[in-house]
Order: sequence, then C-alpha cells, then structure tokens
Amino acid sequence: MALDESTDNLTKLESNGINVYIDPRLKEHLGKFGDINVDFVTNPMGQSGYMIKIGSEDCSEGGCSGCG
Repeated sequence: MALDESTDNLTKLESNGINVYIDPRLKEHLGKFGDINVDFVTNPMGQSGYMIKIGSEDCSEGGCSGCG
C-alpha cells in the first residue's frame, strides 16, 4: 500500500512491523475501544491484504461480537 499524499498532520501508528499514518482524531476515537492492530495476512486461498483489528479478541472482555 502506498500513500501519495503528505503525512504532515497525521499520526504514525506502528503495528506488527507496519507503519500507518492516520488522523490523530481518528486514532484518539478508535483508541477508546482498545488497541489498534494492523497486520498483513494471507488466507489459505492465497489472497492477501491488510487487516485492522480494534480492541481485544478475548470474548470474555467483550471484544468479540459473535460470541454466544
């Protein structure tokens, strides 16, 4: 992924060896829900891309909306 625009006034977020630049207000807002994690993943079919997760994956902490 490439960013052709200036990174001035953006906040650098480092996660899993990946650097992303986001609006500081967005980071502040999303940070209320937990850690912001960015990772590059490849599925068994060979498709790949970036995955962004916010908050805990532990269902006991309410981080998983599909838990019963």
